[in-house]
Amino acid sequence: MIEIALRDDLVAPYVERLPGPIVRLNVAADQDVLDALATCRTDLHQAVEWAVSNLYSDDLAHSRVYIRNANGQEMVTMVDPCVTYGSQAIVRP
Repeated sequence: MIEIALRDDLVAPYVERLPGPIVRLNVAADQDVLDALATCRTDLHQAVEWAVSNLYSDDLAHSRVYIRNANGQEMVTMVDPCVTYGSQAIVRP
């Protein structure tokens, strides 16, 4: 899962690696998100690679969801936000 956290008291954007695996990009509330992405591009890229590799780790990705395609040939792994954050974490229209 990738999160973008908007913060009032932030001077410079930064990337966090959290259990789950979750990648969080922290951005000042008044900063342009594209500028933040450009500033943290390398850190964000490395954190996403870390998260994807941890999705397949038995010890680090406890809330995995596996989905197979229609013919059963390929499998996609995703993190279930309800397991990580609770059922109130999902915003429904």
